[in-house]
Amino acid sequence: MSRKLNFTVDEEDGIFIARCIELDITTDGYSKEDAVANLREALDCYFANPDARLDHFLAQDDADADKV
Repeated sequence: MSRKLNFTVDEEDGIFIARCIELDITTDGYSKEDAVANLREALDCYFANPDARLDHFLAQDDADADKV
């Protein structure tokens, strides 16, 4: 099952800040592309090993499906 995550990129004091909205994960970079690449890497690390966080995240999809 795949799920899309939303993110924002803002420039603050000459540094680009990328934030994943749903997971409250934040990275930075000297360019927008670097910040997004760093965010992708951070998300890969976050989801690398199935654990309670992943189970909780996927359970949200199941709960949303029950509301239809």
